[in-house]
Amino acid sequence: MMEFFENVDLPQRIAFLATIAHLARVDGEFDNNEKQFFVDLAKLYNLTKDQAKEAIRPRSEDEALALVRTITDKGFALVLIREMFYLGYEDGDLSDAEILFISKVGMTLNIPLEKMEQISNWVIRGIEWEEEGSDIFSDYSSVDMSEDELDSYDF
Repeated sequence: MMEFFENVDLPQRIAFLATIAHLARVDGEFDNNEKQFFVDLAKLYNLTKDQAKEAIRPRSEDEALALVRTITDKGFALVLIREMFYLGYEDGDLSDAEILFISKVGMTLNIPLEKMEQISNWVIRGIEWEEEGSDIFSDYSSVDMSEDELDSYDF
């Protein structure tokens, strides 16, 4: 996802994070884990503390959709939809409120319904694939070495 952030201007980056932050609040909760996630994302994309606050602050749906209209890069718009579906499915299932908001964002960005369905199905398959991989490799978790053990290697 970083590659898309490098090629778009600051207003579009803020709109991206603001839209995802709004989706995270649709269920009525925005806990410290979610807040930390968005702070970390803002840092990753080189936003200042003030820019991060602006991106993550609570807004109405109309305000969020107004920001969505500033996203003009089509690839960036598709990445936004992908990340929204991923966030929505993260807790197991999309709520009706999440589906409605993602649909409104897609319509605002002129993304066809068929493309939205493709992205949603692709995200579901990816999550299933990750879960399957976790099950397959769960017996083989690595044991990290202590700093002393690592220091004993002479590279």
